[in-house]
Amino acid sequence: MRENSLTIEPIPSDLYQARFENLFRVAKKVTSCLNIADILEIIRDEVKVTIPHAQEACLILIDTDAIDYTRPLHCTMRKEQVNCQPCQRGKEMVSKALSSRNPVPGQFAFSCDLPACCEAAIPIYDEQEPVAVLTIVTRPGAFLTDRDKLLLSDLIELAGNILVNAKKYSKIAREKLTVERILGHIRTFVPETVQRIVEKNPDAPLLEKRDVDVSVLFLDVADYTRISETFTQDKVNFIIEKYFSSFLDVIISYQGDVNETAGDGLMAIFQGTAEENAWNASQAALEIRSRTRKINTELEGHFYPVIVNMGINSGVVSLGMSKFTGGSWTRTTYTASGSATNLAARIAAAATEGDILIGPETAQRISGRTTIFDRGIMNFKNITSSVHVYSLIPQAC
Repeated sequence: MRENSLTIEPIPSDLYQARFENLFRVAKKVTSCLNIADILEIIRDEVKVTIPHAQEACLILIDTDAIDYTRPLHCTMRKEQVNCQPCQRGKEMVSKALSSRNPVPGQFAFSCDLPACCEAAIPIYDEQEPVAVLTIVTRPGAFLTDRDKLLLSDLIELAGNILVNAKKYSKIAREKLTVERILGHIRTFVPETVQRIVEKNPDAPLLEKRDVDVSVLFLDVADYTRISETFTQDKVNFIIEKYFSSFLDVIISYQGDVNETAGDGLMAIFQGTAEENAWNASQAALEIRSRTRKINTELEGHFYPVIVNMGINSGVVSLGMSKFTGGSWTRTTYTASGSATNLAARIAAAATEGDILIGPETAQRISGRTTIFDRGIMNFKNITSSVHVYSLIPQAC
């Protein structure tokens, strides 16, 4: 019995061709495969091609994280058995191969008991940490030559690179998945406009405030206090979520962005040309009114019918990020500020019984495309001049 560890000697020149052909053959097979476990099985099986007198070859995955980036390999001797660890990991030769605290590339443990057979165990490392062990048992009467060990070292290096890269890729993929899950939750709080801006230029998104012509829609659920006092919180949440989910679909379909929500209302911004944003905002409001009536019919007998009041105004606003900084916190919002927004909020507050009131600028932009109804002159708090207000419906009902 001979037991020792061998370091590969300098490569004889006549072996370069053999090494190249061997690696080229294996590389052609693995480059056409995308599954890491299949690639490892190819490399393991190629050991028996590289070393024709090898009777058995096992690739034991030692890395505890291996479950994240590959699967246990089927045994070459007993196909019904998955994972070589149960019968191989505790073997003396494997333990000896893993005992080195200072691994040297190209070094492996082996023993020969001629004329019986030769056994070798070659560890595969990620820096100083073992990730796998390749074990080989030759046929009776055969042994491993220096040429065999050299060719095996090439395969081990290839397998090591594949395992290390697979491990790194798996870690990056898991981190990316975690980030995507976090962003998935955050996106529900971020207006679509902001998402599109960041996606278009993630390194330097254009979020600074700028003057933009928009139409602003404010929506308010009437008698929200009565609803919240009449039903349990779960039922109140159900009512609001059902209606507002439908409203959100409508607003998005008309190219609007919901930029602020409260328990009983929301604010939506419609961009585009002056005619487009006014038309989209008005059509969204009419569709929301229609959806509200349909849901009221659907829930009839279970909940009070919901009444939604809306107000729309058009004009130039300062659109972008607003930052509010306190002593120990900072809050950033994306909103449209200015007199056009303030008037939209006041008009919405004046709407009753499911009315959709619009400001004079919005009315002018959509006149000729739809019928609007004169609601007369109104005065609003903190608005200096009287405002001529119109409605999208013939009467409040």
